[in-house]
This record gives sequence, structure tokens and C-alpha cells, in this order.
Amino acid sequence: MNKLYIYVMLFVFFCSCKKDFLEIKPDQGLLIPKTLTDLRALLDNTNVMNIGPGLNVLSTDEYQILSLGNLNSYATAGERNAYIWKTDIFDGEPSADWEYGYRQVFYANVVLEGLEDIEITDVNRTEWNEIKGAALFSRGIAFYQLVSQFAAVYEKSNLDMPGIPLKLKSDVNEKPDRGTVQHIYTQLLDDLNRAIPLLPDKQNVMLSRPGKLTVYSYLARIYLSIGNYNQALDFSDKCIKIKPDLLDYNSLSKTSTRPISLSVAANSEVIHWQWMIPYTFASYSTSNMSAELISSYDVNDLRKTIYFRNRNNGIYTFKGNYTGDSYLFIGTATDEMYLIRAECRARLNDVTGAMEDLNSLMKKRWNNTVPYVTFTALNDEEALTKVLIERKKELVTRGTRWTDLRRFNKDIRYAVTLKRNIDNIEYILLPNDERYVFPIPIQEK
Repeated sequence: MNKLYIYVMLFVFFCSCKKDFLEIKPDQGLLIPKTLTDLRALLDNTNVMNIGPGLNVLSTDEYQILSLGNLNSYATAGERNAYIWKTDIFDGEPSADWEYGYRQVFYANVVLEGLEDIEITDVNRTEWNEIKGAALFSRGIAFYQLVSQFAAVYEKSNLDMPGIPLKLKSDVNEKPDRGTVQHIYTQLLDDLNRAIPLLPDKQNVMLSRPGKLTVYSYLARIYLSIGNYNQALDFSDKCIKIKPDLLDYNSLSKTSTRPISLSVAANSEVIHWQWMIPYTFASYSTSNMSAELISSYDVNDLRKTIYFRNRNNGIYTFKGNYTGDSYLFIGTATDEMYLIRAECRARLNDVTGAMEDLNSLMKKRWNNTVPYVTFTALNDEEALTKVLIERKKELVTRGTRWTDLRRFNKDIRYAVTLKRNIDNIEYILLPNDERYVFPIPIQEK
């Protein structure tokens, strides 16, 4: 991936987010994609289709900004305000999290509509199906990431609450209603399940493209987020059976500023590539990781030295990206699948299975020069607690923590009160606070 090209694309995007080259106008007929090659090229545009949200990462308990000066150094109002949970985090600015999600929906809809005009033949059937499956996948994931930020958490009492605009056509003039939380989840799950039979069984060497395994991994993530533990267990289990690989952190350099290279990650745990929008907080040396998080790692837990760079004076920054650089990885990987399966097993009273999954992961994270102490649990609640602790410590900056906090809010055992203290000013986010739902940007209302 050409990182410079991403920055160029982002500049163009922020300057002209409504002037997409794909807008269908009478004098742009030659720009309308007409062939399978054209449609595939849209979906292979990683600068759009493989970029995901990031303000939800900054809103969690993973970061600890120490001064107002450091916070104000961030480039966008969204970054500055998301950290302190301001009610209107965008302050009238556009939201890249929103714009990227709906640009992906737009591209997917263009592809799905374009396919309707291309006849299926014996020669093109496989490619036609794969392109349709990839478009359905992309639209479903975009809807999920949008609803996870801009609508209430999925639970019985919220299903009739406002969702997000459900764009199912490429017409830029269409203004669909928000619908409900139930409506949007029904659609996105339908998109993903319809994609499965259309996509290849074998994992594509291009991890930016989806295969069946890719869809399984996101369905595991989504079903966990909505509390359907049987389905989450089933899909995470499918993933692990197809790709059980876990990276042994003992093989990595503890002193390297980027210990996990792109190729190492791709050849071990990564299932699907997705990078977070390159917000400034992700690369600034002033973006300190939470002291509570840092102190939670055992001295023999290699994640502390692989994930974090000690800049002295209590300052730690994140370096454990599965991208080999400062771009935060928010795609899916096998470590997450083990944790999903472990959590589901614990919640479904399979204590032994939950601990087996947790130990499979943790043995690859433990310093192999000292004896590994096996995780055990006497009951399902103890097993669940241990799994959730390690989930927080394993999936740092992956974009899953905000969703976890939202779903934990209704469970008194795991609900968290978030606090910030910046220059002696305290900010608090209580469980179930309305600010767990980001406001729709004013430009979109």
C-alpha cells in the first residue's frame, strides 16, 4: 500500500467529500463503471474500502492525554472532543468516520447496480459472484461500523430507537430515513450472510479482499456485540478451524520501534486488512496510553514490550500495530477469534473450553524463558472475567473496546465509569450515558 497516496486521497476527500468522481451525471457517462474489471477496481480501492473509523478508539479507556496542550495539538475537532466526550464532538466540522462509512456504502451500491447490467455467463460467473459478494460484504461492514458509533447499542430496549440512514441505492440525491436499530442490523446481517455463498472458500492472498473466512470473522465480531453468543461461537469456531495461526511474540524484537511487520502479521494472524483513518492521535508521541492499562500486564507478558514504547517519565505510546507503521490496524485476526470463542464458551457454561482458548492465546504471548502459569477457573463467571481482562489487554487500539464498553453497560459486573483528568479538570462518562452515541454530523441532517 502506498502510504503517500493515502494522504493525497485523504486531502482530496476532505476538500471535496461531496464531489465524488463517481457521481452519475449526464456528462460523465464515460466514468460510469461498465465492466467487471471496472467494478472490481472500485472494490479494490484500499484507500477507501479498507479504511475504518477511529474516534471510537480515542473515546475509550485506552489513552490518557496528560495536558490540554497535548489534546489541542490534534488536527480535528472530532479528535479533541471525542477524547473528552463532548456532546457535539464535531463542532460543525465534517466527520471522517461518517464520510468514509457512507463512501464505502456508495461504492458498494454502485457495484451492485452495475452488476445488474452485466449478463452472467459460464465464463464470468465466478468473478461476477465474487464481486457481488465483496460488495455486499463491504456494505454490511460499513453499516455495522456506522451503527456502532451513531446509534444506540443493540439490545431489546433499543431496537425501536433511531438507527442510521439505510442507503441501498447509489443515487446521491436519495435521503432515506434513519429507520430503527433493528432495521439496520437486519440489513447488515442479511448483506453479510448473502455474501458467504458468493465468496471463495480459500482465503485470498490479497487480505484486503474478502473470502468466506473474512465474513465469518466479522459475523463473529458482530454477533458477539449484539449478545448472540451461539452464533458468535459458531462463526469464531469456523474461523479458528480454517486459520488457527497465532503469532509467537517470543519471535519478535522487544526493542524494535515496530516489532510486528506487515508481512509477519499477514503471514500469521491477520484475516482481513482494515486500517484506521490516519488521525493525528495515532502517531503523536504525546498520545500516552493509559497508566492503568500499562500496569495491568504481568512482567512476563510480552505484550507490554511488544505493544508499548516506553518514552520514560511514565509515558508509553503504542507501537504494536499489525501494519508495521503508525497506521492502526482495526481489521480481524485470529487472536480476536480465540477471545470471542473463549468469551462465548464462558457465557454458555463451557469453562474448560473457555480456558483452553485463553491458554492457547496466552502461551504465544508469554516469555518462554520462564514457566507459563496455566489459566484456570472454578466457574463460568470466573472464566468470563479472566477472558474479558485479557480481551482488553490483547485488542488494544483495534476498535473493539468502544463496542465492548457499550455492551457491558447493562451488566453491573463489567460496566465501567470512564474518567479523564486534564490540567485538573475532570471529565466523566457514566455507563449508559447518551454520549455513547455519537451525534450525526450537522451537514448530514
